[in-house]
Order: sequence, then C-alpha cells, then structure tokens
Amino acid sequence: MTSRGQYHTNGREMLNAPGLKPGRKWTFAIVALAMLSPLQVLAQQADITGRVTDLETGGPVSGAAIEVLGRQSGPVIANESGAFTVTVPAGTYSILVTRIGYETARIDGVSVEAGGTETVTVELRSRALALNPLVVTASRREEKELDAPASVSTLTGEQISRMIARTPADHIRTLPGVDLASTGLTQSYVVVRGFNNVSSGRLLSIVDNRYARIPALRINAINMIPTTDMDIERIELARGPGAALYGPNAAEGVMHIITSSPIDKPGTTVSMAGGERSVYQLLFRSATAVSERFGLKLSGQYLRGNDWEYVDPWEEAAREASPGHPRIGVRDPVNERYFADLRTDFRFSDDGEFILSGGVNNSLSSINLTSIGSAQTHDWQYRYGQARLLKGRLFAQFFLNQTHSGDNSYLLRSGELIVDRSRTMAAQLQHGFDLGPRQRFTYGVDWQRTEPRSEGTIYGRNEDDDLLVETGVYLHSETRLGDRFDLVTALRADHHNRLTDVNLSPRAALVFRPEDGHNLRLTYNQAYATPSTSALFLDIPTGMLPIAPGVGYTLRAHGVPSGGITFADRCQGGFMGHCMRSPFLPGQLPANAALFWDSLIEQFAPAALRPLLLEPGARPTDPALGTVFRRLNTDALGPAGGEVFPLDSGPVELPELVPTVFNTIEAGYKGLIRNRVRLAVDVYFANVENFVGALKVESPNVFLDPASTGAFLASRLGPLVQAGHVTTEQIAELAAGLAGVPVGAVTPDQFDAPDLLMASRNFGSASYWGADFSTQFIVSDRVSLTAAYSFQSKECFDFDEDGDCPGSDDLALNAPSHKGSVGFAFTDRARGFVLDGRWRFTDGFDMRSGVFAGAVDAYHVLDLTTGYQLPFQPNARLELTVYNLLNNLHREFVGAPELGRLALLRLRYDF
Repeated sequence: MTSRGQYHTNGREMLNAPGLKPGRKWTFAIVALAMLSPLQVLAQQADITGRVTDLETGGPVSGAAIEVLGRQSGPVIANESGAFTVTVPAGTYSILVTRIGYETARIDGVSVEAGGTETVTVELRSRALALNPLVVTASRREEKELDAPASVSTLTGEQISRMIARTPADHIRTLPGVDLASTGLTQSYVVVRGFNNVSSGRLLSIVDNRYARIPALRINAINMIPTTDMDIERIELARGPGAALYGPNAAEGVMHIITSSPIDKPGTTVSMAGGERSVYQLLFRSATAVSERFGLKLSGQYLRGNDWEYVDPWEEAAREASPGHPRIGVRDPVNERYFADLRTDFRFSDDGEFILSGGVNNSLSSINLTSIGSAQTHDWQYRYGQARLLKGRLFAQFFLNQTHSGDNSYLLRSGELIVDRSRTMAAQLQHGFDLGPRQRFTYGVDWQRTEPRSEGTIYGRNEDDDLLVETGVYLHSETRLGDRFDLVTALRADHHNRLTDVNLSPRAALVFRPEDGHNLRLTYNQAYATPSTSALFLDIPTGMLPIAPGVGYTLRAHGVPSGGITFADRCQGGFMGHCMRSPFLPGQLPANAALFWDSLIEQFAPAALRPLLLEPGARPTDPALGTVFRRLNTDALGPAGGEVFPLDSGPVELPELVPTVFNTIEAGYKGLIRNRVRLAVDVYFANVENFVGALKVESPNVFLDPASTGAFLASRLGPLVQAGHVTTEQIAELAAGLAGVPVGAVTPDQFDAPDLLMASRNFGSASYWGADFSTQFIVSDRVSLTAAYSFQSKECFDFDEDGDCPGSDDLALNAPSHKGSVGFAFTDRARGFVLDGRWRFTDGFDMRSGVFAGAVDAYHVLDLTTGYQLPFQPNARLELTVYNLLNNLHREFVGAPELGRLALLRLRYDF
C-alpha cells in the first residue's frame, strides 16, 4: 500500500510537470485532493465485529440492535447467526446492545486501531433468565430457581454492584422471610423466619460452600466475611430447613455467597467511598486470566467510621462501682476493619477445576452484642484457607477457619478479657450418578472438627474438655414421575461426639409443573440444631451483684456439659436438706440463713438494739428463725441488683442438652407471567421441640423467712414497743431489711465458689405458621419493581402461662409478625445512569436474647442509591447510597444504639 507521504510527493511532482499550464495545475490539484481524501479516511477507519448470543443457551440472537455510543449513525442489526460488524473511526467506544425480550447490555472500553478489527462477544440475558436464574443451593447442583424444590431468592452480581454496601448483609435485608437486625455500622444479626439472637447460627452462612461462621462461637458475623461486592457473582438465600443436605445447623435456611472466578471475570477495579459518620471505605479487586485454564485474583477492603453510640446502664453502674477499672464500660466508638482475599483457579479439563483460596479479616475496633452483654473487640482476626476440587459431578473440599481475638478484647459489663483462638477444620465429599433419564442420585459425607481455645477466659474449667467432632452422610434423590411431576427426597444422618443419639434429617418434596414457568410444591423437612459450643462449655463471669461493701455474688454464665448440672449435695440442718456457699464464710455450709443472724444484726441493726437481738435460740421464748429460697428474676435484673421471686421447691437439676428439632411442612408456588412478572408464595407450618432457652439464673439464694424474722424481732423487742421506745413500723422495716439479704447461694455440685449460675435448658414445644410473598415486575427495559411481605403467627410462646411473654421460661422469636418492603430500579444504560429505591417496614416486637430483654418499636426506613457512568471516562462511575434517607431514628435490637441516616459517596474505576 502506498503511504500517505508518497501521495503528497507524487502530487507536487505532477503539478510541476513541464508543459502544464498554471490554470490546469490548479484544476488537477483539486481533482487529486478529491481522489486522495477517501483514501486517507479509509486508512483511519476500523471495524468492531462480534456475535450476540443467549447467555443461557449459547445460541445466536438475531435482530439485536448494536449501537456505538457517541456515533451519529443508527444501530447495526445482528444477522441470523447473531453476527455484526460496525465500522468506526479509530478510538475507544462503548457499545449498547438491545433486543426485545432481553436485558440491555453495555460493553465499555472497546478500543480499535486504524485499519484494525476488534472482536467482542455479547451475551444477552433473557428476561425469563433474569426472573428465573440458575441456582445451586437448594439441591447442591445447578438448576433453575423455579425448578428448585425449595423457596429460594437470588441476587445477581449486577444488583449487588449498584449499592455501596458495608457488608453483604446490606443486600439481603429486603428479601422475603429475612429478619435482619443492624446493631451498628457493620454489625448485624440475620436469620430467616424468626428465632433471631445475638449469637444466632441457625441460618447457615457459606461462601463458596465454606462455612462462614466464627469458629466455636458459631455466630453469623457477616461483617467478618473477607469478600468484596466486586467478587460476588450472586447471593442465594434458601428459606426453610436445609439440614438434609447441609447438616444439623442449617435449621432455618442457607445463605450462599458465590464468588466469581478470575478466569471468567478478569480485570482490576478500585473504588473509594466516604460519607457521614466519618466513614471512609477503600475497595480493590485485581484478577488476571493468565490463560484459559489459569487465573489469579487478589481483593480487599478497608473501612473506618464512627459508630452510633449507646449507653448501657449495666456498664455505667459497674463503672461507678469500679471507677478505676481500665476496661469496664470503656467503649471505643470507632468501627474499623480491613480484609484481604486471595484465590487461584486451575481448570485442568473441560469439566475439572481446582481452586485454592485464603483470606483474613481484621476487626481493628468494633462493639458487638453477646448473650452475656456487649463486648469491645480490638484486633480480632478471622482467617480461612480452602481447597476445592470439581470434576464432573465430583465435589471435594477441605477448609480451615480460625479466629484470633487479639490481646485487648473484653466484656464491657465485667471488664473481663476474652481470648478466642478457636478453629474449625472441615472436609466434604460429594458425588452423584443417574439411573436412566428419570432418576438422579447425589450422595456425600461431611466431617468437621471444632477446637474451642480461649485460654480459660470463655470456657473456664471446661477449657481442656470441649472438643467437638461432627460427621454426617446424606443421600439425595430426584425422581421424574412424569412430564409434570418430580419427587425429591433426602435423608441425612449425623453423629455428634457430645450427644448420645444419631440425628436423622429426612426431607421430601413433591413438585408439580402445570406448564413451563410455573411450579407448585409441597415439602416436608425435619432439621436439627445441635447445642452450640457456648451452650455446652461456656464458663465465664458476666458481672457482680453487690450486697454489701466489697461483698457480692459473681454472675457466671455456664454451659451444660455431658452429664448435666446437678444439685445433689446434702447438708444436715440445711433447708430441704440442701447445702449453700456464701461470700461471707468459706466452704460448704447448710442452707440455713439463721447461721448468719448475728452477722446481720451487727451489720444492719441499730447499735442500741444489738445486745437484745444477738444469739437466737438462747431464750426459751425465741421463735425459730426460718429459711426460704428465692431466685433472681432475670427479667428484672439490673445493674445494682435484681428483683427476686420465691421458690416453692429447691433448685432443679439441668439435664444434658439435646438438639432442637424443627419440623416444617411447606406449600409454595413460583411462576412467571409473560416473562415480565415473577410471583412467589410460600405458606409453612412449623413445630419446634426442645429449644434451648435463654440464659437465666438457676442457683437459688438463701434468705431469712420474713414471717419468722418479724416474729423473732417482735418477741425480743416487745418490752421496748410497750415502753414506746420502738414502733411496730420500725420492727417491720428492720425485718424486711434482714430478710432481704441473700446470705448464701445453693450452688451446683460442680461449683466450689458462691457464684450464681446462669445456664440454658431444653424445654417446650412450639407450633406456628407463616407466609412469605414476593413479586418482581419488569415494567420495561429501564424500570423494574419489587415487593415482599412476610407474616408469622407468633412472636412469643408463653410456656409458663403467666401472661408475661417473653419471660425467662418463654420462647421469643425476636422478630416481628409483619414485615415487608417495596422497591424500584431504573436503569438507563445508554447514559450510564441507575436509580434504586427501597422502602422497608418492620412491626414492633418484644425480644429476649441472652441478657438483653425489652421491646423493639416498629420502624420504617427508606434507602436510596444512584450511580452515573462519567461520559468523558466510561470506566469511571460516581455512586451515591443513602441509608435511612428520612433519618428515622430507630433501634433494631435491644442493647443496640439508635440508627440514623448514613449517606455514602463513591468513585469507582475499572481498569
């Protein structure tokens, strides 16, 4: 090809050719330039070619309109094979691809050089696939969401990327059935269909099939998951018991966070965000596809902000009692953390893949609720390592989760340091096979070993005897009964080294598809929740109840180990034959309050009366001093003491804990209407047996009997009353004071100190029903609407029938009967603009979780998020998310601060 310089030289030579007249020279020049310009323009042109395919089927999509943004000419239409070619000047472009029945796709950063050709692949997702995505959580294999034999909701990576989230919990709070209580900037507690708790683990949280809970404590601390939004491919939430496939502690459902492969999603993204409460957030993700078979990814986040503050009266009173203590009630409002995550993928065959990943999350400063009060954590780390192998239908993995609590994490009510060096190791193996076209089997085995390690701070005397090993096997069957009917069954058996019996988890589902896009199902599930490590082995002081200067009782939270907790010791002369321990005298004593009569008189009686009141029984006319048992009422337990209520009998032994059994029957419908509307309705009936109740005081205190105390005083002081030196009112006041002093505590046989035991019991059987409704309506290519509503028939089960629920012997779901949300999403891909809004409401409810009890008022919140792709830099986006736009101050859990508005602005750049 002749160069541009050669054309210019040849033109000058022709103009200066001998014999060519001047007028003709100019005429020839004009003709030469007219011939030259098209050649120059053609030399600067380039082609963008590609093929439009269906994301689900891989087949061609014909008739799609391909528009190059910023180019004045109209769109190019893909041919029957989905192929297209667009001729453009050299440069960098954004391409918009639209097709009726499909979501609009936009591809940025398409660069072409002069005379060159750039090939792109465009995968369009149909509306049907958008409303009916592929899921893997319900059956542990890939299937359409509408075909899954369970109630499942899915959030795609695109939906997740639209919001500036602090943790993955921000994305799921409006899904049907979800009970999510935020207790700070990043802290939250989430379950499905009630039974929320400050240490809840009944919703199994997993990331790429790895348990994401804190080892040993079994807490769903979602803010400790080292995964960025940019890594998340989708989030699947399966409601209802999932124990048949996932083990005994998936009693209420499974939240599965699935991350993207660096091979499938290469590139680098960096974002910086800041906003109210001095929040600063930095995220990055860098993934490299070294080849079609090997990829590497590194991602991380740093977040810092000032949390909402809360004043705990328990902590205030404890600090007043110990003003010089360096930790009691000392809260750090700064919420700060960072994490990093590394992953490598190796695809050794078309259906074989080996994945290694590891990560660390460091909570530099945070305040978290626990069942025994709030805790201030510093430098608390969560680490994991995972290896996965996939080959056909074979899946195998091994992972290790570790926690390291740092050196300065402590309970705020007691100031006690807490150390957690626990770890969980797990191995899983799954395979499957088919028997003909109508029968599919999936089977597997799970093993996990949990090693609680707290250096005596959390598990006390149980520190060297708290190892947990759980092993489970399962078989999952899918039978095609006909063109419209499927029968899904599963059976799982689990052995727990601390429990006597093997736990069986059966599951059955009948699925009927009256036509394509519609699904009716009837399911039965039985699931087990084994007692947590804390319920079994906890041994930690939670605070002090003072009864005299420098004297008091230590409240001690204690687990119920194998063999239970007993009160079998007997002492001659003790009330009902029981023994007691006292902070006033060492050793084991008969449970007889009269032993302390002289000490009480010296402490509380006026000096002038003491000689008349000492030495009971020394006079023949002395009435006998009686003893009564009373127990602290944990419902009214306060920082300076607590109310007590009388006991008709002595202490009751605590038998060893057994699993909580969940039996659920559920009917559901899922369907698509004209590929624009998705409807889902689930109605369920559940029965819960042997639930593990909240911590309550089990040790009775020993008091003087008020009646006999008054009679004794009246007998000794009768002459003074007759002489007018003492009034009967003064005697009654003195009697009440003496009879109000807990002189001792009936402690378990396993205790050698006068501590008040706080423990949990199995008790009760509760039945309730509920319903979840959700819909999604794709109004147009730009607008979609969503709505969800959930109802539960009960909020509390009054087992002691005292009309006061929740009490210490009652079961609270810690969730409202009514909750719901409404949302909208607007997307203009041509302009790079998105706008989302969601309004959510929660009815009020009474709660009881650990030491936290009270009422949570109803509240409603409006969240708004918007984003704009900068036209002068398509790789950059400016985004704004405002949580609680109307600044509706509200509290979502007792013991947590009131939450207000939080506005965050973010700049995101894709390299």
